[in-house]
Amino acid sequence: MTSKSWFLPPDFTFLPDGQIALGRVIPEPRRPTVTLASLAEHPTIALPEVSSIVEKNRSFSAEKSRSFGLELFAKCLDMASAKTDVSWYKNKSFAAVDHEVRTYNGVFAPEALKAVVELLDVKRHIHSGQFGKRCVYIISGLRLARQSITITDEKGNKTAGSLGGSGPVPAGTVPVALGGNISGSREANRKDGYETAPGIVFAYRLYVVRPKDTGAQVELFSDRTAFFSGEANDEEGEEMEAIGMDGAVLRQDLDVEPDGFEEKWIEEGDEESYIVFKSATGEEGKSKA
Repeated sequence: MTSKSWFLPPDFTFLPDGQIALGRVIPEPRRPTVTLASLAEHPTIALPEVSSIVEKNRSFSAEKSRSFGLELFAKCLDMASAKTDVSWYKNKSFAAVDHEVRTYNGVFAPEALKAVVELLDVKRHIHSGQFGKRCVYIISGLRLARQSITITDEKGNKTAGSLGGSGPVPAGTVPVALGGNISGSREANRKDGYETAPGIVFAYRLYVVRPKDTGAQVELFSDRTAFFSGEANDEEGEEMEAIGMDGAVLRQDLDVEPDGFEEKWIEEGDEESYIVFKSATGEEGKSKA
């Protein structure tokens, strides 16, 4: 199954021959730098062929905003009312550069998956669940920035308020002549940017390796490491499957909190999306310990 979702790494300092590399087997989607095994070190495992394409001037951006209004009634005889609209925004943008996309071209054969789950550290992780088997994840694709990328973070807020009176206009000068209304606004913003090194890993794709036909069952368990019904299943011949990770599959994942990530479409109408994990403090792009 081919995924059309990308995961942003914890930061943009990794090179494709380092910790986030094609064929690395990892314990959790949000921890791409923790390696259980590198399939490049096991040439006897027959892996799908790797395809590589270049996308010219690829750009990504993310915008988040929120606004709300609050009406307060002044405690005075003329029942003057105050209305305040508050909005905030957070934008992250990546300058357009050429991206090289490297992915496995094809699926993992059953024999290859069986060999992967039999690797020592991989097998230990799979059987470390309290009630059943845990998933492992294979980095199945990389999106590399061929040139340096300028990354810009912009945060801001805007407060707009108005004061209007339905009763007698007080004596003295009224700032706005018509109707005795007072209005104003205040805005603050901050914009930071930096450049990455050329050739960094901009995003990665994943396969989840799990016992076949368990995808519809994983939501039934409250323990976030469990796959089965409380009894360990050590069948050596159990058939495994590799499923491409996207937002829908990730929401079924017992190792990931349902609200622990955000999925954004790369462009309006685009079939591809990218996923950003949140830390415990709600910050994006950082993995949990």
